[in-house]
Amino acid sequence: MTDLDRATLLDELLRYVREELVTGTPAELITAQSQLLEMGVLDSVRTARLLAHIRTTYGIRVPPMHMTGEHFRTLETITDLITLLRSQAASL
Repeated sequence: MTDLDRATLLDELLRYVREELVTGTPAELITAQSQLLEMGVLDSVRTARLLAHIRTTYGIRVPPMHMTGEHFRTLETITDLITLLRSQAASL
């Protein structure tokens, strides 16, 4: 796993969601603070794709207890979750 800073991680996730998770929402309306579930950007299929991307790109498996609306509300909260899980993995 590379040592990405939070801003870089957030930018990469934003780019992934805008380019790979085609939603019908104009890409420029999706920001780091966008309410992804409320906007319909994330649904069950897109969330599964995002989880697979996180696993393959960052080497992080999101445990079921962290798969909550709170953690997947915005790209900022997803970034915070990945940062938390990476730090937990590093301390093992």
